[in-house]
Amino acid sequence: MSLPRRVEPELLDELPADDPRAVRSRGDLRRVNRLMGTHSILLRALDTIAPAASRMRLVELGAGDGTMMLRLARSRSQNWPGAKVALLDTQPVVSADTLAAIRDLGWEVEVITADVFDWLAHLSSDTGNIVFANLFVHHFEGERLSRLLTGIADRTRAFICCEPRRSGLALAGSHLLGLIGCNAVTRHDAVLSVHAGFRDNDISALWPNEAFWKLDESAAGLFSHLFVARRIDR
Repeated sequence: MSLPRRVEPELLDELPADDPRAVRSRGDLRRVNRLMGTHSILLRALDTIAPAASRMRLVELGAGDGTMMLRLARSRSQNWPGAKVALLDTQPVVSADTLAAIRDLGWEVEVITADVFDWLAHLSSDTGNIVFANLFVHHFEGERLSRLLTGIADRTRAFICCEPRRSGLALAGSHLLGLIGCNAVTRHDAVLSVHAGFRDNDISALWPNEAFWKLDESAAGLFSHLFVARRIDR
């Protein structure tokens, strides 16, 4: 099934952070991530980039409530002791409990409230950060997507994103999320996310200076699409 890529605004991005529908939808997304196996997909990708005991400097784009970073910390705090991590979002909704739980595992964490392009503009090119994103990159298209990828490539040593796969199976699954209790916002946005998702080499084709990077892009699990870029000149 061939689906042309189409990006449309999603409801969760337009609702106030404290709107009950948004709060419920963020809870839905935690269940959707478990269904998609996102935690395991990201862990496997991170393990290929950062060996145990390395000095991790990890930034999550579109971090939302920070629970994905907390799950990663619980799984890898012993592998990457003293990691420095940042949670970036225009509307961060990270609870004090989540921040405390990450810090209790020995990781330093900060919350950055910023537009991703503003953040990239002020980020030096030699930070050594590893950047990852979950269900974030599919919100961009055209010039903005190219600018996002170029900004990341210019300022990081590795980038991972786990996004919706643009496929018939994923589209069918998005229409069935009501069966696991997802609300109207989540059900609406899930369908749009699949249409805005990626397949084949969609992201690799836009990644700049490809000769300086090792790129891997493939389907991951039943519904996800994984892109991993690792700089090879460092």
